[in-house]
Amino acid sequence: MRSHARQHRSTPSFAALALSALLLATAPSALAKDWDVYSLGGREYVSDENVAKFYQFERFAKQDKDRIFKHPSLIMTWKIGSESIYVNNIKFNLSFPVIENGGMAMLSTVDLAKLVDPVVRPSYIRKPILFDTVVLDAGHGAHDTGAKGPYGREKDYALDMVLRLEKELQARGFKTLLTRREDVFLTLGQRVEIANREKNAIFISMHFNSSGAKTANGIETYALAPQGTSSTDGSSPWNSLLTGNVRDAENIALATAVHAHVISELKSVDRGIKRARFNVLRGINKPAILFEGGFVTSPSEGKLINDPEHRQRIAVSIADAVVRFKTAVGKK
Repeated sequence: MRSHARQHRSTPSFAALALSALLLATAPSALAKDWDVYSLGGREYVSDENVAKFYQFERFAKQDKDRIFKHPSLIMTWKIGSESIYVNNIKFNLSFPVIENGGMAMLSTVDLAKLVDPVVRPSYIRKPILFDTVVLDAGHGAHDTGAKGPYGREKDYALDMVLRLEKELQARGFKTLLTRREDVFLTLGQRVEIANREKNAIFISMHFNSSGAKTANGIETYALAPQGTSSTDGSSPWNSLLTGNVRDAENIALATAVHAHVISELKSVDRGIKRARFNVLRGINKPAILFEGGFVTSPSEGKLINDPEHRQRIAVSIADAVVRFKTAVGKK
């Protein structure tokens, strides 16, 4: 996969999975309060003050363009003009930039509903996410090599990763289904069809990145872009509801679980949790993410990816994240 996103080195402050830590003690009465919605430039927004009040953050501070929201186990930061926010030092790419209005920082209601709320309150996702199976998709295959680096090819690393991850997940009590177990080619439609036949499952598509800039490195995780928003790559907004959009809240919660834990465990460069309309995510009928495990085109990171012990660490970290995700969102 190819990415041109700006890098940011993260220093996660939490050892446990962010998703579990973000179960805020919001009083039930808060749900009855109306949001103060502003219509600005044809789009709806909520203010920093409204967000701080609704989620009952213990501390809320304004520092020039920065906004800081604090709970004992959570720090969320916004910056006016930025296309991303941070939650416990994990980067989340927004559908629309944070804007300023009357001295307040304003977040789009799309980002509030589709990103902030599922991350901050995964327990409020409409219904529990029940699954006992993980569908693992190794990107590319056969003549479709994917990214090529000085040490190896994406298709080979991706297959090795899902085979390692399968063993780790099975050791933790999960069933697994792989879209491919060998070096064969599958269309994106075939991958989706295989995944959609499986009930009570989540979907993880495994990839590695490439860039013309050899200095590009880091990990990024994708969920499907919400209806009416642009993909992270800046493509035009898509107004049609896709099958995968029915799972928007679950998708971002799963992306948070996996991405935050891997970044925390491996201390990798954090390129953020992003949204895009990759074909392999568009038609999925279950919670789904696409994971980019680093840049094979980077001389330094490519060498690291070529190390079997490093790939094993990623597999263990993702498997642990899936366990914690299930614990956080599987109960009501």
